[in-house]
Amino acid sequence: MKNMSRNEFDITSFSSYRTVPGQYTDSFIKTTGAVKISDEAHAVTIAVKESKLHECITNLKNFHAGRETSFVSVSDTAFEEFVGSILEGNAPDEKHVKDVSGFVLEDVSTSSVINIINAVFLEAVRSRASDIHIEPGPEEMLIRFRIDGVMKTVRTLRMELFSGIVGRIKIMANLNIMENRLPQDGHIQVTVENKKLDIRLSTVPVQNGESVVLRLFNTQEVAPELGRLGFSQEILGKLSLATGYPNGLVLITGPTGSGKTTTLHALLCTMDRKRLKIITIEDPVENSIPGINQIQVHEEIGLGFDSLLRRVLRQDPDVIMVGEIRDRETAELALRAALTGHLIFATLHTNDSISAVTRLENMGLEPYLVASVLRMCTAQRLVRKVCPYCSENVPVPAVLKKLGKEFSLPDCGTIREERGCEKCSYTGFSGRTVVSEIFMVDDDAVKKISRQQELVKNMNSSLAYDGVKKVFAGETTLSELKREGIV
Repeated sequence: MKNMSRNEFDITSFSSYRTVPGQYTDSFIKTTGAVKISDEAHAVTIAVKESKLHECITNLKNFHAGRETSFVSVSDTAFEEFVGSILEGNAPDEKHVKDVSGFVLEDVSTSSVINIINAVFLEAVRSRASDIHIEPGPEEMLIRFRIDGVMKTVRTLRMELFSGIVGRIKIMANLNIMENRLPQDGHIQVTVENKKLDIRLSTVPVQNGESVVLRLFNTQEVAPELGRLGFSQEILGKLSLATGYPNGLVLITGPTGSGKTTTLHALLCTMDRKRLKIITIEDPVENSIPGINQIQVHEEIGLGFDSLLRRVLRQDPDVIMVGEIRDRETAELALRAALTGHLIFATLHTNDSISAVTRLENMGLEPYLVASVLRMCTAQRLVRKVCPYCSENVPVPAVLKKLGKEFSLPDCGTIREERGCEKCSYTGFSGRTVVSEIFMVDDDAVKKISRQQELVKNMNSSLAYDGVKKVFAGETTLSELKREGIV
């Protein structure tokens, strides 16, 4: 560590260090008591608050791995004066945060940590990854992508780089770099290859360090057309009825990552946005839709789904989309809103469409209320599509023939099976399609729900039926249906 006496270092000149390339964010400076006073290609010098000096040294050295790191001790009083006079009146606004994040990705640096992060983000965007997972091990760390719903290891790095990589990502998200015992959540806004990304960051302590997961959202993407999501013509016909209801509750169900929000966005895009007042409550806002008022949930300041739904009802909406019904309070508000003449679209976590009724009742909602407002429940899963360039025709296996007979589907003779080529990164799959089922709440269903009688699903309107049809059509494979628990 490089030491200087306080006579050699003038704390009042700190204001000039705010312009040092790659300067830490204001939040990080206040939390750690550290500020860069020089930043060069092969060396960086950091002034550190005296009481924080020993606490910071190891973490900051790991963070700047690959460069010579020197430290200067500054009295606590002098550092507090700097924070008060230089930082307090100049807290970074949203634009500043974006600029900092953009710098991290676009800066050309010799630092191995920065280069690794640059490469990982770039590779994630090019490979259409939805999530980046950074996982520590005893000797090595893994960087894995979730592509088309399946995890893939893309890099294995030595653990010496772990603290630096995680520390750098925490700074980008304005998290506490010194805290590694408690989970933290944050977000980063960056631009990669002219694509603006909103990245949700989650850190959780694990055995060998911290598990870091980054979920990527392209804020410039527009909602896809409903007809291009992969729904069958029969399902599309029923879905189109949802936008014609004057009021009531329409639910899209399925596990996390099954495309529920995308389906809702596509549905909203088919509505007359000039004539209707449409408001969405989302966490996060995944697609920007012109003509619709989209609201971002902020739990940390008390803006949850329930509190926002109360306020949105005062905005004179015709249609409201609730990103997720998580608890009884939100569910009750959604039902009350549907009863008072609003059309409510929402997502719910259930295994199939009929289970949505049981889920609402288990939340404590009265069955007669559920029966009076529920119009339609859709369940869906996403399965990978076979690569059109390398897939091959194979005879229909016996187990699939049996399923086809149960659903009264004609024997197609052959199906497509994955092989693997350069165009699909040797996975045999490229892109995903939706497998779905719809439960329409007719008069008979209303009576059964009100009387808490068992609801029976038609086999030929089930997830398995739609999935097997897609296998026979050569769109996906039996192994994909099994992976998603459809058959």
